[in-house]
Amino acid sequence: MAKHVFEVKKYRVTLGDHVTTWGGKDVRTRGVVACFGDHLRLIFFFLPEGEASPSAVWSEDARMACSFLPFDVLPAFVDLLRNEKPITGNIDTESPGNSFINTGDEPVGEEERGGVGKLLRDS
Repeated sequence: MAKHVFEVKKYRVTLGDHVTTWGGKDVRTRGVVACFGDHLRLIFFFLPEGEASPSAVWSEDARMACSFLPFDVLPAFVDLLRNEKPITGNIDTESPGNSFINTGDEPVGEEERGGVGKLLRDS
């Protein structure tokens, strides 16, 4: 079992319905967030409601983990990537479905100027 932690240096967001094949089954995705480090990639596929979720995958050859999540959580991922720094990618090769991204430590009371922080304050 290996756990990899890496700095996310770039990301790419893709929106729109498209079909990809996993384990011989076609899966309809509505969005993709790809996080890139120097030698590792973490790809989150966001599925529409009702779409069956394939098992998460780790590819040693590609140094990439792929995970499948509901589409309604995509905005939180995009907000985090656009508004926070640094961002860390975390991959567990034995359990790639437990892969995640997170921020670094931040001072208590740091004010958010938009995104989810603003949404929470305004609600």
